Amino acid sequence: MQTYEDDNKKEESSTIVAILDNKVDVMDYTAAFTTEEVFTSREELIRWTHDVGKKNGLVIVIKRSDVNVIGRRPRIIFACERSGAYPKRSTSMSKQNNDLEKKKRPNAIGTKKCGCPFLLKGQMLANNQDWMLKVICGLHNHHSAQYLEGHSFAGRLTNEEVSILVDLSKNNVRPKEILHTLKTRDTFNVTTMKTIYNARYKYKVRELGGRSQMQQLMSKLHDHNYIEWHRSDDDTNCVKDIFWAHPLTFDLLKAFPSVLIMDCTYKVNKYKFSLLEIVGVTSTAMTFNVGFAYLESEREDNYIWALERLKTIMQDDILPTMIVTDRELALMNAIEKIFPSATNLLCRWHISRNVLANCKKLFETNERWEAFNSSWNVLVFSATEQDDYARYPKALVYVKQTWLDKYKEKFIAAWTDFIMHFGNMTTNRAETAHSKLKRQLCSSQGNFVTLWTKLYSLVELQHTEIKASFEKSLTTVQHSFTPSVFKELRGLVARNALDMILSESKRANLIGIDISACGCVVRHTHGLPCAHEIGEYKREGRPIPLDSVHSHWRKLDLVCTSYEKSAELSCTPKMEMIIKSFEDSDGFGKMQIKRKLKELTDPSSTFLIEPTIKDKTRGRPSQKLDKSTRRDPSRFEYVVSAQDNHSPNIMSSSTTTKKPKGQRKMSVSQTKAPKHASYIDSFPFGLRPYICGVSDVVADGNCGFRAVANLIGIGEDSWAQVRKDLVIELQSHFNDYKRVFEYAGRAEEVLHSLLYFENNPGREYWMTMPEIGHIIASKYNVVLLHISDVLNLTFLPLRSIPLSRSSHKIIAIGFVNRNHFIEVFMLPASPIPPIANSWIKYHEPCAEGWATPYKTNIIAFKDLVFEVTTQETIDLASQ
Repeated sequence: MQTYEDDNKKEESSTIVAILDNKVDVMDYTAAFTTEEVFTSREELIRWTHDVGKKNGLVIVIKRSDVNVIGRRPRIIFACERSGAYPKRSTSMSKQNNDLEKKKRPNAIGTKKCGCPFLLKGQMLANNQDWMLKVICGLHNHHSAQYLEGHSFAGRLTNEEVSILVDLSKNNVRPKEILHTLKTRDTFNVTTMKTIYNARYKYKVRELGGRSQMQQLMSKLHDHNYIEWHRSDDDTNCVKDIFWAHPLTFDLLKAFPSVLIMDCTYKVNKYKFSLLEIVGVTSTAMTFNVGFAYLESEREDNYIWALERLKTIMQDDILPTMIVTDRELALMNAIEKIFPSATNLLCRWHISRNVLANCKKLFETNERWEAFNSSWNVLVFSATEQDDYARYPKALVYVKQTWLDKYKEKFIAAWTDFIMHFGNMTTNRAETAHSKLKRQLCSSQGNFVTLWTKLYSLVELQHTEIKASFEKSLTTVQHSFTPSVFKELRGLVARNALDMILSESKRANLIGIDISACGCVVRHTHGLPCAHEIGEYKREGRPIPLDSVHSHWRKLDLVCTSYEKSAELSCTPKMEMIIKSFEDSDGFGKMQIKRKLKELTDPSSTFLIEPTIKDKTRGRPSQKLDKSTRRDPSRFEYVVSAQDNHSPNIMSSSTTTKKPKGQRKMSVSQTKAPKHASYIDSFPFGLRPYICGVSDVVADGNCGFRAVANLIGIGEDSWAQVRKDLVIELQSHFNDYKRVFEYAGRAEEVLHSLLYFENNPGREYWMTMPEIGHIIASKYNVVLLHISDVLNLTFLPLRSIPLSRSSHKIIAIGFVNRNHFIEVFMLPASPIPPIANSWIKYHEPCAEGWATPYKTNIIAFKDLVFEVTTQETIDLASQ
């Protein structure tokens, strides 16, 4: 019988032969692996061996493991991954078989094996479960690896790392961030991105468990108690439309049923289905998702089906009183049929963009257009009906025929000021929900399972924020509401409603109890006490009563409710109908009923199949303006070409504006997309629809100054002049800028970076933000927008007296790829980033009015773009 000692001698003799056969330099690692440590488990021994190997640039693998051999203590033989030799192919194989084998084998093929003699032996001790390690041969006939990245075995994930990967994947963490997390936890981790992708794929396959995508979706919806409906093609069983809603939707809708906002978005799934997103508004002005409907097409029938599903989760006595949409005729018709008692208002923002697209081209000068646009805005927000457009006959025809004659009651203040809309007159909440969703998806090629997974986490977090806003209104009392007039409202009314009441209270000090001066708009539109009511309470010396506030603002909880009639929860009559139908059916009919019943009790058994992927779709391109513009062929669609547009006054430019020297004429194109459209993807998602184009400049380290030179009209090649101008500005007001930069020595550093007038400067001479942004705005008396995924700020002149709004020169630069500046061209009246904090703190009193015209633009930006970086200590050149 062969003994254990015989095995040891055989292992040692084989290593000597290997060393003699390989006449190469050997490397001795005996000392590194020699240890007297006693390991308490097999896993601890293996982990120690692998770690020591990594530290020395070696990949150690288990060559043989004897654990449950009768009559022998458990042992492990470790070897180098390059031990052994690649098996030679049989010489008797025919030439034909050789050729066939070559065709099957990949082109790049090889072996790492070089007969390395390195061997270790781990063995369990006789008296307990401990282990010890012995070096049989510590020699390697090859050099150690300089980098272990790329060694597949060394990059394997441990069970703990796999568990972390699964948890992070469930929470929608990107693969590159998962890899960074693993490397942060373990400094010796040499895993590559390919390993992460493979591990995620294995997890997804294991999770599917052999189910189809639709079976997996139905299973997840059922497991999480989602409300779900779908309809499919009778012949192919392919999904046509699908609707789902979170189980908490019922309670949210019961609490806040009054206002719903509906809008479609595109490019959110690989099937090219439109997504109808339905949102509501809480008392604390938080948006909540009511339901998601993926529609095969945007016909009236599809909308009717989706709205019928929505109506089924609402009680008949609690239906929406007001629904906001854009001018999507099919959706408007469906709303009229399914919710006939609801008022359908049109989004003022979409209307404004369509008036801009269709009317601006009718005016010879920018001044005439701005005069018309101002008159139009006065009409929209006017409390009385008026018609004063005789001076603009062509534009008058458009606004009358398209908007005023048919839809004036749906967006003009003279009518909407008598509708309880709680301040919701646009679909911006739905647009913001689209933006959040697309940021969460990160791709437009996901399937329904991927979409549900991302939406699930998004909606769960949304509900957490809503509950937090309720608690804040219940527990926090702002100092502004300590006066006795508010004592019956504190802690019982939403904080944003209290803010509006406070504003009306200040008005009451001016108008008293004069109803005609009050107008009572807040009472009609928000259900809150208006100025003259509050004036009456103050005169009587009593607080504002709680019952004067609409119940919408007093709802600060989500109490679970149930149907009062228990009969409504009984399915006995329905089951009797199913049994009768089953008995009356033929063999095929009975099979169909059984299959449908099985799908109800076990959704993962569904026979539904995924929809086919469409080759072409009507998705919303970022360059086009609006769905209502896109769907009406008589409407004018345009794209401002990034190659031609170099107007320095982007937000008030006209196609007929005369360009300064060194700039090209701005053209309107209906054929080409921007040349550098890929750069637009580097900017915040919600802002992209407002970017009509970008223009690149030479990337030589002076790109920021080149972009500014082009935008102010002196030409890209005059970048050195821009540097000189900024140096003069900084030196002339050096002490002022030292305060603005709020960092000792920063002014000297900026001056040093500007004093370089050669080509291809190093990083220390690049344009740095936000410091140089203040200098540019003040030197050239312009409004400078800085847009990127790192920093979004608006810079205003620090010392000059404000010009009239129409004379403001607005220029925008973008920072892309963390190393390059480009020119950015925005649509008129676009949202703009917040104003730099340093300007707010340190501008001269005479410059105060610069910020006034942009308050609404900044609010719009904050609604569209989340997690905006506005810290003013970021050096973009170091990013």
